[in-house]
Amino acid sequence: MSTVLTVHTTSGAETAGAIAAVIASLPVSFAPASGAPDVTAVAGHAGWTGRAAEAILAGSRGVVVSGPVAEDPAALAGTAARRGAVIVLDQRWAGNPALAASHDAARAVISAALADCVLLDSVAYGAPDDDPIVLLTEHLAAVLQSGVAVDGLKVVQRSANGYTVVGKLANGAPAALQGITTASVPATATISLLNSTGRADITLPDPSAAWPAEICSVTAAGATTLPTIYESAHRHSWRRIRRLLEAGGPSTDLQQFAALTSLIDRLND
Repeated sequence: MSTVLTVHTTSGAETAGAIAAVIASLPVSFAPASGAPDVTAVAGHAGWTGRAAEAILAGSRGVVVSGPVAEDPAALAGTAARRGAVIVLDQRWAGNPALAASHDAARAVISAALADCVLLDSVAYGAPDDDPIVLLTEHLAAVLQSGVAVDGLKVVQRSANGYTVVGKLANGAPAALQGITTASVPATATISLLNSTGRADITLPDPSAAWPAEICSVTAAGATTLPTIYESAHRHSWRRIRRLLEAGGPSTDLQQFAALTSLIDRLND
């Protein structure tokens, strides 16, 4: 029987990652810590890299960071490597299991759509009080996690109500990312890849929502919706850290996030 990992939730992490509900849904894997924890949950607001490093230095073998904002993770990556600790980033949309690298069906749909893509159109809806830069970070993370590389990004418009960012795909096709803060639409990110014979559409809900992600493909042969995965990004992130700690393998989350942060920094210049 697998050992139950103990969990400590730091200030703000419960709100950011719904930790109590997730741990309760995985009772064979996790339990609240009464002493030194195996895994520490950290909120991803400013300074999260320092708080995660402190948790590792205090003895945690793993850290789950919920909703990380753009921040240089280099020092944290060094600390984790020296201590053999695992870091998993629980990201709003990029953490959804529908975008997992192991989800072969989704990868096949996206790859086929990209083969002769003529346009990437992506929209992220956030709450009225969401910081547009944070929304853009979450939005761009989802696009990159889907396997879509976007070059030459530049901000066309940015305000307290959102942003418009444009760029191009590897084949030179245009890409447009729009962020909108509103109370009239649930927090959702959509990624649409249009090509000469159809399209692929990805709809990603907020982790707090009860509904799952949806991936649809339209080709000359007809329309297909991939089988639904009924799991939130929050829960998927905790199952990931469990698997990584059991296998003793490293996580690539910080390396991927470093590339994302670099893009965000360039857009803010």
